[in-house]
Amino acid sequence: MTIEETLFLGVDGGGTSTTALLGLADGRVIGRGESGPSNAKAVGTEAAKAALEQAIAGAFVEAGEWPRSVAVACLGLAGFDRPEDRRLLGEWSEAGQWADRLVLVNDGDLVVAAGTPEGWGVGVIAGTGSIAVGRAADGRKSRAGGWGHVFGDEGSAYVLAVAALRLVARRADGRENAPLCPDPLTRSLCDALGVSGPVGLVSAVYAPGCDRTRIAALAPAILAAAAEDSTLDDLLVRPAGRELAESAAAAARSLGWTGGDLPLGLSGGFLLSSPVVAEALLGGLRERGYNPLPTRVNEPAEGALILARRDHDGGK
Repeated sequence: MTIEETLFLGVDGGGTSTTALLGLADGRVIGRGESGPSNAKAVGTEAAKAALEQAIAGAFVEAGEWPRSVAVACLGLAGFDRPEDRRLLGEWSEAGQWADRLVLVNDGDLVVAAGTPEGWGVGVIAGTGSIAVGRAADGRKSRAGGWGHVFGDEGSAYVLAVAALRLVARRADGRENAPLCPDPLTRSLCDALGVSGPVGLVSAVYAPGCDRTRIAALAPAILAAAAEDSTLDDLLVRPAGRELAESAAAAARSLGWTGGDLPLGLSGGFLLSSPVVAEALLGGLRERGYNPLPTRVNEPAEGALILARRDHDGGK
């Protein structure tokens, strides 16, 4: 039976996956849908559209509801930053009858909404890519990072993996010595890519289909190697956390926060899976005079629902 209450839709889309939540005005989540990546810069607009449609449809299916236009849909999507991108999303929403009203935000805004007690502070995402987003109590916003994998995404799983591959190449050439023999990092990366030794890495990494997401997916193998060789923490893992601290501090400074208590939402598969990265992030903020008050955000789409309801209630 169709629920007659006001419905809200919250969508979190990035370079690895897309999640859509269907919720009610009282905060209850009644449906969840998942699909693949919807970052248009990474997978293209058609694939992004298909992922969004699949996730939204899945949320209605789980709720036992017929798909229909909700009161407000909030979409926090990586790769949809330009005005033309937002116009395209509006066209998709209208054609698919997603919502009576569409709210488009950065995916970092979802982490601030879900990960800070009062809805203001800084949100840090480190998954395939990375970004820090700030929001002040008066609605002012800031951001740092999020420049993409070619010249940004510091502290992300992708940048970590590239740094690890470079280190393996240096060790294979004899330009740098590994502290352990056999080298856990070389073995772990070769196993993850299905090759017998460093020479095979070239064919594996440059093969068709080995894209940014596939490279970023090497992060767990690198963290596993670091568990055997603690020197990798200082060479690769902690630097990622320090980069994220720099981005978070930059987002805070842009809003006039130069120190003191800092509500901090933490999200992204890479960041949440590595205590070493998280502690380096928090330590880097403390060194800069902040007192980070962190909250893990395992489901950023919940932040999208919060923002959808807030918009419906006039911003309250």
